[in-house]
Amino acid sequence: MKRISLLATAAPVACAALFACAPAKEVVKPAPKLAGTAAAPKPIDVPPEVTYKEAREKLGQGDLAGAKAKLDLVLAKQPKDAAALFDAGSVAEQLNDQKGAEAFYKRALEADPANLGAALNLARVYRLQEKYAEAEQVCRAALVRHEGDPQLLNALAALLRQDKKPDEAETTVRKVLVRHPNNADAYKNLALIEADRGKIRLAEVALANARKLDPKDAGIPNNLGLLAMKQGEVASARDQFQEAVALDPNFAAAWANLGGIALSYRDYPAAETAYAKALALDGSRWDVHLAYGWTLEGLKKPKDARAEYEKVLALKANQEDALYGRAVALKAEGNLPAAMEAFKQYVALPSASKSKEAQSQIATIDLRLKNPPQAARPAAATAKPHEAGKGDVDLSALPQNAAAQDAAPAALPADATAPAKAGTAPAPAPASATPPIPEKARDAAGKPSDKPATAAPAKDGGVQHGKPGTLAPATANL
Repeated sequence: MKRISLLATAAPVACAALFACAPAKEVVKPAPKLAGTAAAPKPIDVPPEVTYKEAREKLGQGDLAGAKAKLDLVLAKQPKDAAALFDAGSVAEQLNDQKGAEAFYKRALEADPANLGAALNLARVYRLQEKYAEAEQVCRAALVRHEGDPQLLNALAALLRQDKKPDEAETTVRKVLVRHPNNADAYKNLALIEADRGKIRLAEVALANARKLDPKDAGIPNNLGLLAMKQGEVASARDQFQEAVALDPNFAAAWANLGGIALSYRDYPAAETAYAKALALDGSRWDVHLAYGWTLEGLKKPKDARAEYEKVLALKANQEDALYGRAVALKAEGNLPAAMEAFKQYVALPSASKSKEAQSQIATIDLRLKNPPQAARPAAATAKPHEAGKGDVDLSALPQNAAAQDAAPAALPADATAPAKAGTAPAPAPASATPPIPEKARDAAGKPSDKPATAAPAKDGGVQHGKPGTLAPATANL
């Protein structure tokens, strides 16, 4: 009995020990909800139509980066949206991305072969790249769907003229005037065709007819200015260009031509102002970037000038004057190894017109690199970018590169300052390469006189790219 009672009393103790050793079951409690917090909202799937509307609003506000981001979202969902592709091409043009614009306009035409605006703008992009055969093909294909369209015919006439086909260009213009006798663009086309043939009086008559039809068209006084320059009437030409920018302050071609006149007199500050305005309105012209680079060299800003030459080379690879200018700018900056390579790249061109000068520059730089200044002398005293060293080529003595001027592309279409909006087609117009200004100087009042220019030769780093009074290549326009 005693043993039984001991067992009976020990059992509960053993059980208690067993329960004490068993792990307790872990209970996970939800974290307490803090006041003022809410669950993360699910992302809202915005319809492409809404995003496209937002893109259009940003375009209207001039926010190109914002518009591009919105259009990218639209095209990610609807890659064949012709309107969005068209606007994406317009944004790319305004961002000076010609290759991107070309790709978007081609896709827009693939999605909608009847898209007139895309055809006109693609032809313009090709023309700016001097791809005249491709531009002509685009226009003729579009004319199959839009037979007799005056905008397409005018665009075709413009590129035919620039492609040195004046007879075909005139025939095309006549087709417009037969059906649309009051078409001002056709008369402007005809004027430039006659001007190319040397028939200045007929060109003036055609522009007079255009002015009667559209007196507020800034392209008309711009082209009258070009005709005045052909006849050596520089003061009259300047007045015409100033009238053009007064009619349309956003007319890039007239600003570029004003810059060209100022540059011809080595009035670098005035040229800088005019070219800066032209490029702010449209930066797709390689010849305007080139002239701006020359202007900046004249102002002794080699780094800024080199940036413009790089833009020229991005738009027109191996452009001779830009390659030479970049080499000179690098030397003026004191970067002799890079300048050496740049001059060598220039000399490697098949027909470098300044090959002897470049070879002289290479020899000079090589001598400097082999005989560096003494370490005790401060660097600033041994490398002054704008002082001509022994054996340097005085760029003021260099002749104007006639080949570069003759090959300058005829200009920006009148509609290119603001690419067309979706659903609308621009009315492109042909342009004319700027002719040279005869040698003239300014009198005490700053007006052109008949006396020969007597400006002092520019030093190394202040480049005089031609004879006094010679106009650098600049944009010209209908």
